[in-house]
Amino acid sequence: MGAMSWRPFLPLLALLCAVSACGPRRSDPARVAEDLMRPAPLGAFAAGTPPATTEACTVRTAKTCFDQALTLLATDARGPERLRALSLMGKACDGQVKDACSWLSQHVKEPRRVRGGPPDDPVFQEAFQRWREGRKHHVRVTCRLVQGGVPQQCEVREATLPPDLLAQALASIQASRYVLPSLDGEPFECDWTIVIK
Repeated sequence: MGAMSWRPFLPLLALLCAVSACGPRRSDPARVAEDLMRPAPLGAFAAGTPPATTEACTVRTAKTCFDQALTLLATDARGPERLRALSLMGKACDGQVKDACSWLSQHVKEPRRVRGGPPDDPVFQEAFQRWREGRKHHVRVTCRLVQGGVPQQCEVREATLPPDLLAQALASIQASRYVLPSLDGEPFECDWTIVIK
């Protein structure tokens, strides 16, 4: 986390609660329809190549997604096809296939923030604290995590924060830097979701 002191941010520890769309995760059937894991080869986004896409998975069809992923991996898939298998594994895990979650935890390393964090502007801190008191708030932001660990093309999916606080939180997210996620040691780019709460 560098030399930055996080002690003043303890009340905001959940501010940048990263829900990785690229790394391992526990089964979460509520997220199955979203396809949050959308990996792409290094340099793909800069070249205009879209992330890996796979057919829709539901809790009922998650086992099929798992089987498709295993089939791809059995052929020693490389490059985009291997990342497509990763996307299928992510969907299968979201659909409560425990073996898929286990595979992800063994083969995929999550992205890690190496610079940045909650906005340290005292005005933001005070305003955010006032907003938190007695209110529920939730912000979901999807960014593309590209080579160099830069979040780009960030889009707000859901937000209940006031516009001024949301703008500061977004600026902080875009100024952060990350180590890219990796599949068996090979880094990849991906769409990535951050939840602010």
